Parts: sequence; structure tokens; C-alpha cells
Amino acid sequence: MINPAFQFGSLSIHWYGIILAVAILVGFFLARKNAWKFGISPSDVDDYSFWLVIVGILGARFYYVLFNLSFFSNNFSEIYKIWHGGLSIYGAILAGIVLCWFYVRDKAYNFYQLFDLIALSLPLSQAIGRLGNYVNQEAYGTVTNLPWKIYIAADKQYHHPTFLYEMILDVIVFLILRKLIGEVKVGIIGWSYLLLYSFGRFFIEAIRTDSFFIGGARVDQVVALILVVISGIVILRQQFQIAKH
Repeated sequence: MINPAFQFGSLSIHWYGIILAVAILVGFFLARKNAWKFGISPSDVDDYSFWLVIVGILGARFYYVLFNLSFFSNNFSEIYKIWHGGLSIYGAILAGIVLCWFYVRDKAYNFYQLFDLIALSLPLSQAIGRLGNYVNQEAYGTVTNLPWKIYIAADKQYHHPTFLYEMILDVIVFLILRKLIGEVKVGIIGWSYLLLYSFGRFFIEAIRTDSFFIGGARVDQVVALILVVISGIVILRQQFQIAKH
């Protein structure tokens, strides 16, 4: 049980929720600020962001429930209780991409323009969101004696701060993507985000202690590997086509 940051009668507000709200706002304002660079109006960012938050949360929860069916099949009433924990970033990312695909059908810009903008805006939000893992003492790694280890009260041992590793990864990804603006073909920023983030996540996931498993394989590692391969192939094909021209 984690003590709330603020208590108003029966309403409890936790630091995790506050941090996620800040993360969402940072991503929103970053997308709004850079929208013109991708041929998208700020008003469209306002509209899309509203739906993205809803669909992202639903996707994050669906992904988590899907790979924890053994628990939720016996605790059906827990499925909607996200305040008990259980959101997956990959579920949010994949749901957001699907929303992006449908959202642009009647717009003057295409899927890849919006894909690039959202990809640019996500990493810093993810980095901030990982602070919530620190507050909740979750999403940590295996036991370690490295100087930057973190003490976990639940088992009274020191662990890899994998949430910190991912924060660093997200900041690096953002800095790389920002350098690509105006330098690459439309769509490359979006695919580069999936490639870079998934490449780093593959190795970070290997030492996490809360992974989903199917047949002995870590689900998020498999998803990361698939996205690295797909993204890499698409980027190489697009760059090869540019070189030919």
C-alpha cells in the first residue's frame, strides 16, 4: 500500500498519477510546439491528443490484461481497476499507432506526418513517466551490487534501477529524433523512434523482474525484437529508394 500524496476525503491522489499527468502534458505541449514542422495544425494536436490519452490508456491496460489472463480470468472485476496497477507502454504505443492510422483518413496530412510528430513527442513523456516507477518502487531489475543500485523495501535488497536506465534511453532517443527533423524523409522519425526505443528496451527488459512470459520468452523482448526488425527494414528500404533517385 502506497501512501497518497494528497487526501481529500475519500479521494486519494498519488504521486504516480501526478507524474503521469505531467508526462502527458509535456508530450502534449511538445507536440503542439513542433506541429507546424510536420504540416499539422495545433488544433489538430488538441483533438488528437484527447483521443490519444484515452486510447493509450485502454491499449496499455488491454496489453497488460492480455498477458496476465491467468490472474484476470479468476479476478474479472479487477480488469478495469487501473488504480491497482497494470499499464504497459508497448500497449499504449501500439494503440496510439492504430489510432493515428484511422485519425488521418479525412485529414490534409498523411499517417507518417502524424506518426513522426507523435514519435518525437513521446520519449520525454516516457522518461518523466518512469519517475513514477521510482516513487512506487516498481519496474526494477535483478539484484545487484553496482554503485548506482537502488534499495527496494519489499524484499530488502538492492536492485538494478531499470526505470532509470529507460529514462536515460528515452532522453537519448529524443535528442536523436530532434536532430532528424528536416533531415530525413517523412516517416523516418517515427520508424527511428520504434527502432531506437525497442533496441534499448530489449536489453533493459532482460534484467527486469516483472516481465510477462510466454513459453519461457519475455513478451516485451519479443515485441521489441519484432519492432526493431520491422523498423530497420522499412528505414533501409526508404533510404535505399532515396539513394537510387
